[in-house]
Amino acid sequence: MWKSSFGYGGYTVIMITVAITIMSILMRTIFVSASMNQVHVSRSKVALSSSVPAQGLYDSCAPEKGSICYDRLKQMAQAGFTLVLNYDQLSGDAQQQLAYASWANQLNMKIIWAMNSHAFWDGTDLKHRYRALAATCDCFTNQDFLHYFVNLVKDLPATWGYYIGDEVPYQDHSKVRELADKIRQLDPFHPQLLIAGASTIDSVATNLLPFTDTADVLGADYYPVGSSYMPLQATANIASAVQSITDQVHKPSALVLQAFSWSQYPDEAWRCSPFPSCAHFPTKDEMCQMLTLALSNAQPQILLWYSYQDILRSNDPAGHLQTLSEVIQTCN
Repeated sequence: MWKSSFGYGGYTVIMITVAITIMSILMRTIFVSASMNQVHVSRSKVALSSSVPAQGLYDSCAPEKGSICYDRLKQMAQAGFTLVLNYDQLSGDAQQQLAYASWANQLNMKIIWAMNSHAFWDGTDLKHRYRALAATCDCFTNQDFLHYFVNLVKDLPATWGYYIGDEVPYQDHSKVRELADKIRQLDPFHPQLLIAGASTIDSVATNLLPFTDTADVLGADYYPVGSSYMPLQATANIASAVQSITDQVHKPSALVLQAFSWSQYPDEAWRCSPFPSCAHFPTKDEMCQMLTLALSNAQPQILLWYSYQDILRSNDPAGHLQTLSEVIQTCN
């Protein structure tokens, strides 16, 4: 019927048209498939790069020292770090705090404000403890001081969040929880970080589990180099244990790795023998191993190194900082 209507010539034309249409559909399908594969590859690359956490350094430099602390921030930034956790952060008046934060912001660094001192929850008079900072605070109580300080820094572009616990004994859980609740009421938009000490897998659970209802980001530190009973390879187990705990409570994890020598801490002579020769500064290979094991067994939101003040008081500050810079940029 179709042949008799169009004739053989018409039939040929239609068949050619159909063939062209089919070829067009096939080419379009191949092109779309290739495009989807390209998108998949592109997204995979993005996901891989975003899996590398922000890395930072602990420091101990009072902002009242001015340019000395600014230079240290600059050196950290040049080494590739984007976070700083300064134990002496609150030693300085309000203007010095703001100047420090402004300089950090210019360097594209974020500050984790150190509020981990026991003074924040053991009844210490904060106005007396931080006299310079309290000079411009119309404070009568510790609650007044807390309100004043958080309001001073919470809207600064350099603010990452607050450090509310550093190897806190589990017996002090309720006090840390109270501090966390107060800070969260004052600033619900920035996270709080708590780090628990860890020497074994069991101690991670003992030290960290009691605090899962406090901070928004939870982690542990592990410093094996120069310790006879803490194997470097156990970094993997520690990282995995931290990640397992934080996964249970649906919170991000954090890890702290070693960039100091136990020989810098004479009270820790029991860690290895003969001390201090048995305790060396971590080599590039050792720090690279720690970083690789940490990132292979956990997905930390942030990764910190302890510490810049120890690097500066080592026998080769420039060399150790350069080595650590190479580690964070090439070993992850």
